[in-house]
Amino acid sequence: MKKMSRRSMMLGLPASLLLPARRAKAAGNQLGLIFVAQSTCPYCQSIAPVLKQLSDAGVADVMLASMDRRPVPPFVRFQDGHAHPLTAHFRSVPQVLVYNANLDQVTHVVGGVRNPRRYILRLSHALQQSAAM
Repeated sequence: MKKMSRRSMMLGLPASLLLPARRAKAAGNQLGLIFVAQSTCPYCQSIAPVLKQLSDAGVADVMLASMDRRPVPPFVRFQDGHAHPLTAHFRSVPQVLVYNANLDQVTHVVGGVRNPRRYILRLSHALQQSAAM
């Protein structure tokens, strides 16, 4: 039997938890995520692959706002988090901002990772709520 690590658990969650948000996006909502992170943060490193999966699945576009001006794999492209008007005020990472293009505003901020499963659930609820607006 294969031992399940925290990372493999997180990588297996998004597909099942975030399908309602994907259906809502297909109905016309345009969602984006702004990932406020830094390359040295272990929590940022653990959720980055999950956010990449969401982007690859078409649930939401993801922009990395790097607070240390370095990429957070698997994201290689980033914007300077200190220079971006929506992220410059953040002093702790990780933060994920849910941006709704139909409303042209950030609707939710999901911060901190204490429990990976709880974090994914909070992000899923935020995406679903934003998509319904």
